[in-house]
Amino acid sequence: MDKYGQLSPCAASALFGTRQLTIAGKQVGITGLDGAFAAVQARGLSGDAEIRTELMRRVTENNYVPPALADEYATAVLTEYKKATEKSHGLL
Repeated sequence: MDKYGQLSPCAASALFGTRQLTIAGKQVGITGLDGAFAAVQARGLSGDAEIRTELMRRVTENNYVPPALADEYATAVLTEYKKATEKSHGLL
């Protein structure tokens, strides 16, 4: 077993930047979400449709998104993005 095979799920998630979101009633791990959020925020996109499209473009670079659930993924990711950006604005 390699050194990563011995990690707890929480430690592995932290190491690889995986966040858990509920999509279609199930917990799904999405890798690179924080990086996608930062990149989208840095672009200064304004409309939900524009933000959602760019987030999903970035999410699908590192994650498999079943076509039948693409809309549910996009909704969950946009919701999480809004929560994250509201928190960061609240600290300013």
